[in-house]
Amino acid sequence: MPRSPNEYPDDIFDHTKMSFGDHIEELRSRLIKAALALGVCLLLGFALDGIGETIGYDNFGVGRPMLKIITGPAEAQMRAFYYRRTDRAIDRLLEAEAAAKRYTPEEIAGFREKLHKYDGDSSGLTTEEWVALRGAPLEMPVTVPGEELDRALGERYGLTPKADAPAEVSLTLKVVPSRLHYLNNKGETLLEIRQFMKTQSATEAFMVYFKVSLLCGVVIASPIIFYQFWAFIAAGLYPHEKKYVHRYLPFSVFLFLLGITICQFIVLPGAVKALLGFNNFLDLDPDLRLNEWLGFALVLPLVFGISFQTPLVMFVLSRIGMFTYKDYWAKWRYALIILAAMSALITPTPDAVTMLYLLVPLFGLYMFGIGLCYVFPATLRDWEDDAEDESQIAV
Repeated sequence: MPRSPNEYPDDIFDHTKMSFGDHIEELRSRLIKAALALGVCLLLGFALDGIGETIGYDNFGVGRPMLKIITGPAEAQMRAFYYRRTDRAIDRLLEAEAAAKRYTPEEIAGFREKLHKYDGDSSGLTTEEWVALRGAPLEMPVTVPGEELDRALGERYGLTPKADAPAEVSLTLKVVPSRLHYLNNKGETLLEIRQFMKTQSATEAFMVYFKVSLLCGVVIASPIIFYQFWAFIAAGLYPHEKKYVHRYLPFSVFLFLLGITICQFIVLPGAVKALLGFNNFLDLDPDLRLNEWLGFALVLPLVFGISFQTPLVMFVLSRIGMFTYKDYWAKWRYALIILAAMSALITPTPDAVTMLYLLVPLFGLYMFGIGLCYVFPATLRDWEDDAEDESQIAV
């Protein structure tokens, strides 16, 4: 329904006029309130992290659990990478043990002397000798409690333990070092006791934890921070401009959170797995640094969250009459090239894998935007209402 000419006065800001100094003072007041809210949330996060550490519950807190969520995709893919590599080594291990059985202990000892002569350089041995040496056992001295040994022998062979059994018994075991190393790596992977994120300075862990805690503080305090920002900006907006914000802001927030969620739980694990595949292809050991991963893991979700605004931008441009769904559909090839270039530029890494992980959903969102503009086309009355809103306001 058209609005009456008297719905808006000649100057709707007449009672809120402020000087430049008043605007600066208002901005300072809003910033102080937002900073105080951030400080309180940050201190609260530190306190909760300390309580979680004290009670031994890692998931209780703010910064520490969030850091585990951020590093989780990389840790999981690194653990799976080394698990697969260790699993593949069993074939070489069995081959080496079979080769070692074809030689006498004296011949194996000769292989070791030859290796020692060349200071550990295996090029001095033939391939068969080196494979056999990898599967040959070595002697390892161990000490076993006498009572436990007597009990084990009694249970196994029905022997009666002696009353004067020694407290300790020294034995020599023959173990295959390569098999021992294989079992050690397998156990580390299964128990998840090996950490794959490395720090290279004494302050790096603290700085990363502080960055994550600060980010969490901003997220927790965001309702207050956004309110202070909106209270300062809204005072200078016309009613029809506020209407646009109220109408489209919830959809914008939803698309932003959807982009972050997809990136965190689908894109990051897939990208890390694909990139680690090149390490396996080139037979290299990956070594991830905590600070570098943090930059990647924080920037990429933010990029996805912003990029997921594509259908909303297309819809708004359609509502104001700049484009129609026919224009978008006719130019989809150009849009694909532009989205590919944008994906290559805004992703934090230069690899094609991460670019494709962003390009595919972006193009899907572009097609979704076309469908959205087709289902909800802008009508002439919509444009007339918007023009009327602006024409009825005189400043």
